[in-house]
Amino acid sequence: MAKLANVLIIDDNPRCLEFMALAFSAHGGVNVASEMVPTKVLDRVRAEKPDLIVLDVKMPDIDGFEVLAMLRGEGNLVPVVMCSGSALQKDVDRAYAGGCNGYLEKPTTLEDYRAMAGAVVDYWRRGELPGH
Repeated sequence: MAKLANVLIIDDNPRCLEFMALAFSAHGGVNVASEMVPTKVLDRVRAEKPDLIVLDVKMPDIDGFEVLAMLRGEGNLVPVVMCSGSALQKDVDRAYAGGCNGYLEKPTTLEDYRAMAGAVVDYWRRGELPGH
């Protein structure tokens, strides 16, 4: 069983970050860090070594696809779950082709965020999301 301890959430929307942090924090043993500036992600990942990244797709300056490409380009295999308001198949395909480990449609309510976080944590704890 994989142990999920540290989750780094990257999203430019403060409300989404707040809901996501609350949702993941509700699960015992999960520490949550967040980042709103995508250009700071690589430094944060190198320094903090999260067990999982939840990455928004649509962000200013550089999007989640670019962040994922940079992570994978430097050989970082930290599991990444892309989270987007877009459920378009072309976005899902692009995310998996870029090396993400999961793709979820962004929830709209705190209750939905909790359900999503619970599913991710349960999935991880069953050992179904690969570690790095």
